[in-house]
Formats: sequence, structure tokens, C-alpha cells
Amino acid sequence: MIDAEKRLKGFEQRELCGKAPFIRRLSPSYLAKADHNFMVSSILLKLVDNDDAKMVLNIPRDFSAFDWIVITAYYAMYHSALAALASIGYKSDNHTATIIALEVFFVKKNILEKEFLDKLKQARELEEEYVQKLRHARRQRETAQYGVTEETGKDAAEKLLKDARKFVDRMENLVKALEANKLNENNR
Repeated sequence: MIDAEKRLKGFEQRELCGKAPFIRRLSPSYLAKADHNFMVSSILLKLVDNDDAKMVLNIPRDFSAFDWIVITAYYAMYHSALAALASIGYKSDNHTATIIALEVFFVKKNILEKEFLDKLKQARELEEEYVQKLRHARRQRETAQYGVTEETGKDAAEKLLKDARKFVDRMENLVKALEANKLNENNR
């Protein structure tokens, strides 16, 4: 198996990621986007269980948005990961490269716990599963037959939303620690 550093070099050679000092200034924007995505995911989850809100919004009572809850929760995690990378002057334009870069720059250096990398990988797999199901359903024009059951979808969405909150919070704390460390280095 190819180690993470070699895999990352491959992405860098294809210019899908790499050092980019200008990206540091975007770290707060990535965190804001992560918070926004998490908020959208939370709102959708609350809407699914709120019949009064559905009635006011003229949404069918059987409306569910578990696929979008998963997708927006994943993107909350992804954007917060981009913020952490941006804070060290590293840019990524590829989801897989982002995960590998987190491993190389933070997990292997014991700056970030491996469990957070695993949460991001699991979220990516779940998001990809929903995208694949959507593609399949679109081709077949039988969405209901190929969709997940509501309970399975709800359980997955709720778990991912909890993981996303922990992940985003951890990335925000990581970015703050990296910025504080940078300030300390600059004051020496």
C-alpha cells in the first residue's frame, strides 16, 4: 500500500493540492462556510420532524431530506478541514487529497486525533453513497425504489450531524491553536 506522503505527492504533481501561502487568509472563510453548512444540515433535520413548520411552508408531511442532511453535514466537515489546511498555507481542490493532507500534516504529527480523520472518511463514504444512489435513481427514474428507508436515512443523518459538529469544533480549535502558535513564533 502506498503511504500517505507518496499519495499526497501524486495529488500535488497533478496540481490538485499544494503549498499556497495566499490561502491562509481564506481560513476564516472556510470556517464560516463550515458553520453555514452545519446550520443548514441542522435546520433540515429539525424540519423533517416538525409537522407545523412543514404545514406553514406548504411542504408535504412525508417530506424527508436525509440525503441533503448527510451532504451538508459532510461539507461542513470538508470546509473545516480546508480551513485547517489553509491555516498552514496548504490548498486542496480534491476531497481525497484533503483527507490525505490532514493525515500527513496533522494526524501523523500528533496534532489531530486519528478519530477525526476517520469521521471525515466515513462522512465522505456516506456522501458518495447518496450521490451514487441519486445517479442510479436518475438513470432508472425510480427514485423511491432505490432510496434508503426513512429510518435508516434518519439514523445515518443524525449520527453524521453529531460527528460533523464534533469535527467542525475540533477543526476550529486546531485553526485557533495553529494561529496562536504562529503568533508566538512571530513574537520570538
